[in-house]
Amino acid sequence: MNITRVVRSIRRRRSVVALALGAVVALSLSAAPAQAAARQCVVRGDGERAAEELGRCGRVAFDRLFRQAPAGRMPHGPMRGRLLRCTACGQPAVDPVLGLLAGAVWHGKVFHTDERGGHLFQVVGPELRVIRGEVGYAAYPDDGREAIRIVHPRDMGGLVTDWMREVRPGVYAGVTTLTEEGHQPWRVADFVLHR
Repeated sequence: MNITRVVRSIRRRRSVVALALGAVVALSLSAAPAQAAARQCVVRGDGERAAEELGRCGRVAFDRLFRQAPAGRMPHGPMRGRLLRCTACGQPAVDPVLGLLAGAVWHGKVFHTDERGGHLFQVVGPELRVIRGEVGYAAYPDDGREAIRIVHPRDMGGLVTDWMREVRPGVYAGVTTLTEEGHQPWRVADFVLHR
């Protein structure tokens, strides 16, 4: 018995098994987002239930819902917030962890507006109001349709802009973009605000 042949045979089998396992894992990972993307993003509840329903939407379904929704009424007063996904992170597995971390820090926004706009503050920690933003209606760059735009100060690492549309009365789906000087805006996160 030639030991070299046995070792080569075992290595070949391990390589084949490793390739097969890798293919199965890759197919299962790619199938999950495809299944999530195929589902409709339906929001039937209000408040926290609506936030949970939006949290179960895949990115493609969320985008479809966001494109179809009207800008809606200008929010006023305190709104609870929840981060849905970090679109800039590139890994869906990061979203639950980031959501927990963000949920411990960011609790929503407090709007001081009339029907045309106004300003707001982010709510962090135990009711601490920080980071003032200007609120109004504007055309969302990706589809040219009206959305509620929140512009934050440039000292946050670039121009941070939130875009929101009302998907149910008092429930807003949101997209956060960051524009660095000399670059196109890029999408950073998706969130939901509700009463």
